[in-house]
Amino acid sequence: MFEEETHVDDSPVTKFLSAANRDALNAFTELRSAIMGEGVLSSKEKLLIALACSVTIKCEPCTENHTKEALKNGIKMKEILEASYIAGLICGGAGFAFASRVMEVEE
Repeated sequence: MFEEETHVDDSPVTKFLSAANRDALNAFTELRSAIMGEGVLSSKEKLLIALACSVTIKCEPCTENHTKEALKNGIKMKEILEASYIAGLICGGAGFAFASRVMEVEE
């Protein structure tokens, strides 16, 4: 169900690493694939955790990319919202304000 993350996205981080140090980008991509693949936790669970962490640290590009990836991999918006609610709860009111950004992402 979940696509193996082997492509290079066009996020600001990827663009920066690509311009600054292609070897660093390749290492980052390889590390991400190793961590986000199936394991004790499913890829779906890992993606929802990554999304919640992105909301918690208020990283807009990460939140957008993880939301898009989740939707692309069949995760329902209500699952994304629930993960975001948890992140918002950890951060308090400001977290809920940022968590609402997942609803702005288009597939």
